[in-house]
Amino acid sequence: MKPFAIFSILIYAFVIPGHTQHYTQTLRGTITDKETHQPVAFANIALQTNATLQGAISDDAGNFRMSNVPIGRASLQISFVGYESITIPNLEITSGRETIVNVELVESAISLQGVVVRAESDKEKPINPFASASARTFSVEEAQRYAGAGYDVSRLAMNFAGVKSTDDTQNEIVIRGNSPIGMLFRLDGIDIPNPNHFGDGSASGGIVSMLNVNVLANSDFITGAFPAEYNNTTSGIFDLKTRNGNNQQHEFIGQFALMGTELSAEGPISVDKGSSYLVNYRYSTAQLLNAVVDLQMASLPTYQDGLFKLNFPSDGKGTTSIIGFGGTNRIDWLESTRDTSKGKPDMAALLNYDTDEYIDNKSGVIGLIHTRTLGNSSYFKIILSASRVGNFYRVDSVSNTTRSPHLWSASGFQRTRYAARIFINTRLNSRNSIRTGLTLERQDFRLNDSVLQASSGAFRTLRDFHGSDYIAHPYMQWQHRVSRELKFNLGVSSNYQYSTGNITLEPRAGLNWEPVAGNTFSLAYGLHSLSTPVEVLHSKVLNEDGFYISPNKNLGFTKSHHFVLSYDKVFSGKIRLKTEAYYQLIRDALVESQPGSFSMLNRASSSSLEFGALTNGGSGFNYGVEITAEKFMNKGTYFLSTLSLFESKYRGSDNVLRNTAFNGNYVFNLLGGKEFRIGSGKGRYMKRLTVDGKFNLAGGKRYSPIDREASRSIGYTQYDETRANSLQMPMYMNINLRTGIRFIGKSSTQEIAITINNLTNRQNPFFMKYDPTTDSLKTVYQFGLMPDILYRIVF
Repeated sequence: MKPFAIFSILIYAFVIPGHTQHYTQTLRGTITDKETHQPVAFANIALQTNATLQGAISDDAGNFRMSNVPIGRASLQISFVGYESITIPNLEITSGRETIVNVELVESAISLQGVVVRAESDKEKPINPFASASARTFSVEEAQRYAGAGYDVSRLAMNFAGVKSTDDTQNEIVIRGNSPIGMLFRLDGIDIPNPNHFGDGSASGGIVSMLNVNVLANSDFITGAFPAEYNNTTSGIFDLKTRNGNNQQHEFIGQFALMGTELSAEGPISVDKGSSYLVNYRYSTAQLLNAVVDLQMASLPTYQDGLFKLNFPSDGKGTTSIIGFGGTNRIDWLESTRDTSKGKPDMAALLNYDTDEYIDNKSGVIGLIHTRTLGNSSYFKIILSASRVGNFYRVDSVSNTTRSPHLWSASGFQRTRYAARIFINTRLNSRNSIRTGLTLERQDFRLNDSVLQASSGAFRTLRDFHGSDYIAHPYMQWQHRVSRELKFNLGVSSNYQYSTGNITLEPRAGLNWEPVAGNTFSLAYGLHSLSTPVEVLHSKVLNEDGFYISPNKNLGFTKSHHFVLSYDKVFSGKIRLKTEAYYQLIRDALVESQPGSFSMLNRASSSSLEFGALTNGGSGFNYGVEITAEKFMNKGTYFLSTLSLFESKYRGSDNVLRNTAFNGNYVFNLLGGKEFRIGSGKGRYMKRLTVDGKFNLAGGKRYSPIDREASRSIGYTQYDETRANSLQMPMYMNINLRTGIRFIGKSSTQEIAITINNLTNRQNPFFMKYDPTTDSLKTVYQFGLMPDILYRIVF
């Protein structure tokens, strides 16, 4: 059935036409001091819609409430004497859910004799006040709206400057030419394992995100020169926030899409005490459909995930939250049961020939977060968390004659982490604030994997380790605001790893200068480090005497110096132009002990886990310039255009300068959208049509030439690593289109949308491989045209 036919059926199946008038909703929230978390009483709140201007004043607890706010988009301005006023433009007010806005005001660095309200948009500024450069906030609405984002924060980030996707099959991202294993995911202050289905715990990507955008609040994405509170990362940071459930009324979301079917619920636990719950559950849509109609899929991916958050305010001075999320996923690629009279499925081309493969992953996180104010100038936060990841992978070789499977390799990796984090944030005065923190972690590991050696017919152990490790991370950050125009951020971070005895001392510094309103110059530096992955530390090598040794157990941190210079111009709070230049110098990268081209700087999720003896003898560098032109949503229209030009180089133990696997040289994105009002507004539903598109152009993947003679002799692809990454695929190009209709009723909002990914059905190259059946080299291509449909109801 054609995608647009499906779209039409859904419109008539889920939406019943009727008639009535315009609708209103409640807008409420809390105003607090950004540095102390104290409520700001008697703050002025002004809401401007197309037809009305409404006002309110926050109460003693910083709360405000506006009733009968017209459905649509509005501009919200908050101001108070002694604080910098802010404006939130294009705030969406819709039916089915109250609009809850929590605002943090920043105390003015200058004592004013009179009050001058200067409206400014915080859209272009990160939530973290200590992030000086290479940071931006993103909203849930963007993840839901952007074509190709797939309601996934990682795919959303692919639209930002400096970011490149590794391939269409995964949401793993490359930032400024860095390996994606250097990514850090943080959720409500908890450092979490890879939050994606069908990805291993040491990587940063997968096929489907476990974190649902329906439960997220506005969050930060940082690509360089990180504040001191972030550790064990060299590439980028997702600092994600979950929203609290509505503490006054119950609300629900139902959503159906090809990537998952889900339900969300939220509401008060106790209205009087202000406590709330939020829960979300998602299940594989393909598995649901297969239970009704046989999809005849050779390999059916199955997965499910869920999240809950309980929030308990107490005595007006503190809040305790309990959060948990996790998921499971499994897929079996079975060559032994395939009907050989039929052609091989296209997706099988992504795998080795003649193998059965079994992937089974599980992960979960639980945390307790307590925040409490200390007097009028400080607050502290304590976070206790535990997480576990289990990755199980097995490969059976399949006989060409009998079609019988035989075990070839198997691995089982389990990682458990217990962490305690505390920090104290103190405002010394209107110009100075300090944040000091400490994180302590214990990590338990169970690593087992082996592979069959064709030469001997025996299994060789790659890893066999059961044990623990401990990491300590103290840090301090200081912000000094010389004036409203000039601000400094200084910090120092440290890491200590018990198993290796390695310790780092990492200075961080940043400067923001806004000589004229809307014109900001930023300069930032940071030294960052990344610990050696546990599967590398505990890899085993068979020596000449036939004994296993662990040559990598004392490897140290890979270090990266980040330098960033940027200029950010905002025109009338609606259009942003930003230019950023950066240089990254990488030292102590992991390379082979013997001269060779291998470097961990080239590792992605799909890279081999088989390692020999390594040393911290490698190096590399990344440099580039990024240009962003953005029009924030205004009068139903927005656009975002980014251009990234970069170089990414490395040296292995042979000291030859080469391209990294991620050196695509350029990435260009252009996306935008328009929201239209349909009809006169009379009827049961107010109707909104949205059209969003994206154009992406990027340099092709780097790859090593195939050694045809070596491949022919062993029967599978063998690359010539003496010429590592010397070749490049043709450029990557993709066009995505999303069209949706919203039906806004009195007590619910429904949306039906269809997204066409790779609209032109372009065959983008994926990788090269040797085909033993034809004794030829073959190009494997990425996905062609792929539709996705969505039905969503909020009530």
